[in-house]
Amino acid sequence: MKQPLTKKWTEPFARLFSRAQINIIYACPPLCGIVPKDTYNTYQDRRLYIKRSLSVAAQVPRAVARHWRDRREKRVVLPRAAIIVTTRCTLKCDKCLSHVPDLGSQRDAPTHELLEDLRALLSCVGYIYDVCISGGEPFMHPGLDLIVRACADSGKIGNIKVITNGTIVPGETLLAALRDAKARVNVSKYATVPQPNLENILAVLKDNEICHYVISADNDFWVDTESFGPLKEGSPARRYSDCFCRLYYVLLSGKQYPCCQSAFLAYDGRIPEHEGDFINIRTVSPAAYRGELSKLNEKSAVSACAYCLGSNYKSPTVPTAIQREAPCQSI
Repeated sequence: MKQPLTKKWTEPFARLFSRAQINIIYACPPLCGIVPKDTYNTYQDRRLYIKRSLSVAAQVPRAVARHWRDRREKRVVLPRAAIIVTTRCTLKCDKCLSHVPDLGSQRDAPTHELLEDLRALLSCVGYIYDVCISGGEPFMHPGLDLIVRACADSGKIGNIKVITNGTIVPGETLLAALRDAKARVNVSKYATVPQPNLENILAVLKDNEICHYVISADNDFWVDTESFGPLKEGSPARRYSDCFCRLYYVLLSGKQYPCCQSAFLAYDGRIPEHEGDFINIRTVSPAAYRGELSKLNEKSAVSACAYCLGSNYKSPTVPTAIQREAPCQSI
């Protein structure tokens, strides 16, 4: 396999390039809404890379104009957010970013709580440009169709995507919700895990005209954040500033966290949780939310950063979905 073009061009300037990507997204949140739906792994092909780059560039002026309109109207906007609907999963993947195999409590979040938390969050913000519905395995949640429809009907969410590991065929009710919401389904294809339902899932999504993309194991990898174990050496603030997951606002158990590591590790009681590391969506008022969000954004690091290597340009990588039996040890 040829070296990816972006890696070849940017390797000498890796940290500057990664910081620029992060800062551009948060300087202009609408840019999260214009990335083409099939950009994954396109940097392997020069023609495809150029085509996708031109597609994005053509939409930048509109995104910038929307950003200035948001600022003029003083709207609180989030570039991207994740809603964790369940901590159950059909797999036991080593190095799972959500640490699902190691969580002491694996359960579906009650649908009414998810809907209330979503309504509370949306009452505090003007717009969210990209929302990811995840888990665990979200297709295991019995009320996922209601969550998808609530996101679509809110009028305050741009892109909606659902992440699945390709093991569960969605039912008719969920398919109808995904189709009506014009949501995107990201389906993971693993080389080391049997996925007998994968072809059926893809066929069902295609028949129902649901936008979907297969994340191929041939070009995919996972970042090893090494969030379990002792305190890490080095500066937590530096790791946080370089982290691609930074300020990927995660809604879990009524709290909004700045990244998935802080959300899942705090959820399971594996790290000390300090005030200011999250926003309690169930108690904060819309008037106070702006100030709480500013404080969260201005933090140089959160508690989880002391235990996490972060997800950045130099993080170690591991093969996807290696199955294991024994859980990691608690911190």
